[in-house]
Amino acid sequence: MLTIASRDIVKTPSYITSPKEITFVEDAKKHIIKSVVFPYELYEQLREKIEDELYIIQNKKALSKEAYEEFLEIEEVSEDLCK
Repeated sequence: MLTIASRDIVKTPSYITSPKEITFVEDAKKHIIKSVVFPYELYEQLREKIEDELYIIQNKKALSKEAYEEFLEIEEVSEDLCK
């Protein structure tokens, strides 16, 4: 894994356009990681999980904590059944 400053993207755009490994993009002034860039092949493998998590984040007001915990339990059972 590689950590770069946001200003490094301007110097070396290949960090973003064709990453060879997972790259963390850090705010140069605050030293806080703001973004993550990873190879497309990895995205293809993680796509469904990422989309599920984004859906949950976007709809977290509609999902109570209890409903979210129940969802996680059901998800584990359904994953086991798929194997």
